[in-house]
Amino acid sequence: MTQGAAVDRDRGSRLPSGIVRPMHPACRWMVTALSVSSPPSLLASCHAGAVTAPLVRTPDLPDDQARCRIAANHENPLVTEWPASEKANLEALIREGPVVVSYSGCSMKVLSTCRPRGAYAFRRTTTSTDTVDIRNSDDLYAKLPLGALSLEGELARSGRLAVQTTVSGQLSLGGFDGKGIGAGCESATHVVRALSVGAFKLRSGGAAHVDAQGSVTGFVDSHGSSTSEEATVREAGSPERCSLGTDAAPDAECASPIQVFLSPLPSTVVDRGAPGMLKVKFLPVRANEQWDVLVGDRTLCTTPCERWVDPAMPFTLKYDPGFLYRNQYWDVPDLRPHAADEHVQVRVDPTATSELVGGILVTTFSGIAVVTGTTLTAVGCSKGTGACTAGLITLPLGLAGLAPGIWMMIDSKGTVHVEPLGATGMYQGPALKE
Repeated sequence: MTQGAAVDRDRGSRLPSGIVRPMHPACRWMVTALSVSSPPSLLASCHAGAVTAPLVRTPDLPDDQARCRIAANHENPLVTEWPASEKANLEALIREGPVVVSYSGCSMKVLSTCRPRGAYAFRRTTTSTDTVDIRNSDDLYAKLPLGALSLEGELARSGRLAVQTTVSGQLSLGGFDGKGIGAGCESATHVVRALSVGAFKLRSGGAAHVDAQGSVTGFVDSHGSSTSEEATVREAGSPERCSLGTDAAPDAECASPIQVFLSPLPSTVVDRGAPGMLKVKFLPVRANEQWDVLVGDRTLCTTPCERWVDPAMPFTLKYDPGFLYRNQYWDVPDLRPHAADEHVQVRVDPTATSELVGGILVTTFSGIAVVTGTTLTAVGCSKGTGACTAGLITLPLGLAGLAPGIWMMIDSKGTVHVEPLGATGMYQGPALKE
């Protein structure tokens, strides 16, 4: 065995070039005694039991959830593996108007209560046939994500799945208005912008044999003989009838849903709360502080945060500055008058400390001037001295300073503002006070 190709017999992997597994001490005497007469396999076994540092581990394959997240990036899933009842529901809703769904990769739920404006029109296309061959679970999640979870067992049993599809046309959406999405659409993520229709057959078994016309003629094993594992899992429609459709509509036996083409809804449409709820953006009182948003004694979130809330509930902002300091609280005004705005922000103009201190100083000195002026006026004028004149000057000046001092203290008090936000989340009111 060469150094550059040392083999980890326990793990079935190669060690890095230049590294040889150390020999166990108990085997060293065997090397001397048996190196000439013993086969290499016996000597190599001494290396197998030696303790070595862990080797680099091969990354695990993605789990089902990871595969579903990958599948969610593909917005044109096949629906041939859907149960017949689900496909019938989709066909019925397509006739009534736009179909809105909640799509997450391996799951697509039709929201039958969400009925925006719009309609589908049939467009006849050249009849075409295609076959999707699935050999392992990665293929299954990539090609048939909506049925992956239910078909995993069948794939494991038969070893292969094949879907033959014949498409005769497409239903395309027109006149769709996303603004019409409201009640019943809370979990909506996509709208079905088009739907291919036709006939299909889902089979399980050995390797699919496709003839020159593209149709599945049977399943054969690796030796070319017919396999007994061939089975039809699902089928709908008749491929022979697909050519009988017209420009107005497909043939009734070639109108089964084959593939949906989804378009993501705008974030302003997807992010909808339940009826009567209000979306509120809570801002911190000061940028360098984290304030808790309380509903009663329960913490809803920590600022800055955004939540759909019931406007009838009372909300409080709380800040805990730490040990030896008192907690600070701000009560949020009643949000019910803003329910029609749908999206608002709550911000606080905190107490202006400098203005408050200035107001206190002005009020204090003005008060002293008033008291002094009053005293000088009373005493000086009664005795006819010059103090009377000083008092008559000081008293008006003190009174003149009291009003702005008191106003400064009142104005420095913080205020909680509830302001409307537009669809883009930008403030829509008058210019904010700096």
